[in-house]
Amino acid sequence: MAESEAWSVLTDSLGQAVEQSEEGATLRGMSNRTTRHSHLLTLAAMPIMGSFKPYDLNTYSGTALGLLTGRRRPYSADEMEHFILNCVRVGWTEPLTGDAASWATQLWAEDVPRASDTQSYLYWDWHVKVVYSDAHLPRTKHGTSDRVVGARKQLMLHDAAGHLLFVRTYRGDTHLIDGMVDGTVYYEGLAESRRLTHQIFDREGLSVAHFKELMDDGGRQFTTCLRSNQYDGVDSFELRSPFQPFGYDEHGKVVQEIAEAEYVMKDRREGEDDLPLRAILLRKRPDEGDDEAHLYVIVTPDQDTPATEVANRYRARQSKQENAIRDWWLPLGGDVNVGYDKHPVENSELARQKEELEARLERLERYIPACEERLARARRRRQKHAERYQAEWEAARQEIQKGIREREAQGDAALDIYQWAKAEEACIEEHTEPLRARIDAAAEKIEEEREKQQRYRQEQQKKERELAKVTQAMVEHPMYELDDRKDQLISALRVFLVSVLQWLRDTVFPETYAHATYKTLAPFLQMGGFVLEYPDRIEVRLDGFWQSAKQRDLEEVVARCNARQLTTPDGCPLRFGICPAPGHI
Repeated sequence: MAESEAWSVLTDSLGQAVEQSEEGATLRGMSNRTTRHSHLLTLAAMPIMGSFKPYDLNTYSGTALGLLTGRRRPYSADEMEHFILNCVRVGWTEPLTGDAASWATQLWAEDVPRASDTQSYLYWDWHVKVVYSDAHLPRTKHGTSDRVVGARKQLMLHDAAGHLLFVRTYRGDTHLIDGMVDGTVYYEGLAESRRLTHQIFDREGLSVAHFKELMDDGGRQFTTCLRSNQYDGVDSFELRSPFQPFGYDEHGKVVQEIAEAEYVMKDRREGEDDLPLRAILLRKRPDEGDDEAHLYVIVTPDQDTPATEVANRYRARQSKQENAIRDWWLPLGGDVNVGYDKHPVENSELARQKEELEARLERLERYIPACEERLARARRRRQKHAERYQAEWEAARQEIQKGIREREAQGDAALDIYQWAKAEEACIEEHTEPLRARIDAAAEKIEEEREKQQRYRQEQQKKERELAKVTQAMVEHPMYELDDRKDQLISALRVFLVSVLQWLRDTVFPETYAHATYKTLAPFLQMGGFVLEYPDRIEVRLDGFWQSAKQRDLEEVVARCNARQLTTPDGCPLRFGICPAPGHI
């Protein structure tokens, strides 16, 4: 059964980590197997009781966490904090992450059809955990608050049914593409993992280079959507089919239309070809008073799946992943940070600025000599044209003077000689006009290059000052990278907890709870009662509900639990019952 298998995986994984660690046997709470398991059981059950980190135990007044381990009172906050720290010291974080992903994948594998022609789509996404600290941490944009904040990022992989398969923690400034590439390599390297042949992610993962890598790696398929600034209406696409009705309102009126098209993603890398993709266009009809039709574009290399199926598959990301995070991950403490240890690293934001400044200065160092060379060529060109113009004009003037003397000797009238000379000068000006235009063009080029050179030199001086400031700031204002091992360890335990709770919902709760969230199940999980210990079994008597509908559901849950013959972690039979008078304790 899932809960016993999960506990076996957890205890075996921790035991192996302790055995392989040189200092494992000497650490507090790690030497004794029973003590180690009691701490682990408390840590795994804390989120159900509303205690998401050890500090919360300071205000915990219940007895449930103590009863789980056979104690009158639960472990203290200090005790659990030391246990988490010791788990990190023995190096359990990475093995636990892999074991959680393998176990969750194996648990939900029976829900995935095994037919070779059946495609299994998995959903990638970030969950951003804001970290408030006086130190400068790697930052990212928080989608809910629309602010740039210091944070951790948790890469999550969900299956098509919304089950969480894998969680891995990264720096707050990690890009989704880098996370997906690293997460794919890590996940596919696990024993019970699936090959991620069909991936769905949001527009943050848009990258033509990444798309080509996916398609070249065994023909992996993907589905995502375009940003609104990547197209300019329907005219940006080559339609393959006309728009057809797709969405209807409660009155049967068409509110959304769908069409197929081809979209070519530009690859701006040198020597790389553009990437043609299949585009699914979803057009929302304009409302009254709104003349603009809203367009939503989904892209995929999959050419065979019907357009409506592709659209529904991507639109299901909201319910399969984002709602799963909201309904299961966050209520169990997914937004709570555990562990704030940090160490100074290079300030990535200033390093990016420094890299941009150095690249610009490198270009300016090429631009300024090139500008000087163009300026010298323009000056030589102007000098050459000016000398030629002067020579031709002097030669023509001498010819005019010679003609004037000849006409004077012939006795021509002064007015006729003057008119002839003016006509000759006009002809000479017309003949030398191209040379004069070239001289003017060369002069304009000289002025243009001189201004450009001056502008480049001023910008170079400015960038050098900025580079000096950024270099100094990198020394004075380092960035601090969080040690995510504690937080990742708790997150991996939470993967076990979420999977077990979803499995319980699917197996022991009535069919009406098929889509129930943790908020719906919490009253059942947190219900009061008392425990009776017998030599051959342990009985749990629950208080029950005053509400008759929930009481009937609880009776069915109790009956199904007893039918499955559940056991405690040490193998003792576990029986459930309901007190005859609800709320007697």
